[in-house]
Amino acid sequence: MKHFWKKTLWAALLTAAFALSATGCGNDSQTSSSTANSADSAAQTEESSAAPAENGGAADAADTNVFTYEMRDDGTVTITGYQGAETALDIPSTVDNYVVSAIADHAFEANWDITSVTLPSGLSEIGEGAFMDCGNLTSVTIPDTVAQIDRAAFAGCSSLASLSLPETVSTIMEEAFTGCAGLTDLTVANASLEYDSWGLVEGSEPLNVTITCPAGSAIETWAAANGISTKTLE
Repeated sequence: MKHFWKKTLWAALLTAAFALSATGCGNDSQTSSSTANSADSAAQTEESSAAPAENGGAADAADTNVFTYEMRDDGTVTITGYQGAETALDIPSTVDNYVVSAIADHAFEANWDITSVTLPSGLSEIGEGAFMDCGNLTSVTIPDTVAQIDRAAFAGCSSLASLSLPETVSTIMEEAFTGCAGLTDLTVANASLEYDSWGLVEGSEPLNVTITCPAGSAIETWAAANGISTKTLE
């Protein structure tokens, strides 16, 4: 009877020990699983926060607008400066959905990095000294919406070889081309546009430039009187 009681007690103790051991393993497994899930969640969060930079989100936002501007009374804007690194400059027709109608005074002055400029359709005015002393500027494309080129707009652009002024240009102020020693080909499409100290004659000597213009135009008459050769605009 005593032996039977001892065996029964021993079996009960073994059963309890086994149950406790199994419960402990289960808790370890759950803890391990919970830790793994937390690590996975943290990794996913880190990947998610990095995604915008990889997809060209906010990290690139600073590079989308390299032009500074000012609002005009008519709701258009004047470009006042450039903060980019392009040397062949293509100025947009709109900035932040505003139409670009003018280049401000001295906006690109002394920018020796610029080699060419394409101005946008819709532009009406090129400001005073806008491209003054851009010594490496070799070409400028002016659209047929520009009406006015202000004083010394291209003064000192010594590498500028050719320039075409569309018929819409009705005003060119003094010294617009002073110091443009490399200018050899100038087209003036407006037959009534009169020369007014643009800088094509420095001292007593004219630049070595040929002006292409309409036959009988005001600029042709002036060129003939000042020893500058002309070609008839077809």
